Amino acid sequence: MNQDTYDIISLKDTSFTKNNVYTIVDKITRKAAIIDPACDMRQITDMISRTGIVLEQVLITHSHPDHIRRIGDLVYHYGCSVYISRTEADYYCFNCPNMMLFDDEEILAVGNTKITCLITPGHTIGSACFLLEDSLFTGDTVFIEGCGICIGAGASVVSMYQSFQKIKARVENDVKIYPAHTYNILPGQTFKSVKQNNVYFCLEEEQFVAFRMRKNQKNLFSFS
Repeated sequence: MNQDTYDIISLKDTSFTKNNVYTIVDKITRKAAIIDPACDMRQITDMISRTGIVLEQVLITHSHPDHIRRIGDLVYHYGCSVYISRTEADYYCFNCPNMMLFDDEEILAVGNTKITCLITPGHTIGSACFLLEDSLFTGDTVFIEGCGICIGAGASVVSMYQSFQKIKARVENDVKIYPAHTYNILPGQTFKSVKQNNVYFCLEEEQFVAFRMRKNQKNLFSFS
């Protein structure tokens, strides 16, 4: 399923975390899934009204608060289902209305558009990426510039390294990468470009671990 058959609508959260919020829209049915609804609710409702889409699903890459802010509002207003990885929900005791659990490599359908769920632990124990034929939504796993932090309950820098290897083996060069946070480079870069310019794809495990966990990083958003 290529991007001739679906659209991606991007919204930008204006709070401190500046999350990217993506909506996948099947062109034929106009059914849609929103990924990590973190932005202002008015931004989402205005987008839905303007485009005439039918919001059926919320897809959650992981359960950190800045990625799940609008779940309750969306379920209340649109009756949509909320998909999160089984591992993530079980470990963090996550629960919400209309919750559905998925496992690694499970395929979801938004209208005629197929989405493969890839479990990619590291940032959290059950983080997930969502793969379409030519798009990958990576949450806080792969950034254009680097990778997410590996601190806190269920986080593991070794698991993050392994997730990078999994993505490298699974994703084609021309697939476009859409992370949850971007600060210096726009989302939608090809995976080939990300691999060439993201240092974490160039490191062996010991180097990866040492660099990601190095001391005196400027702030949480010092990806590289």
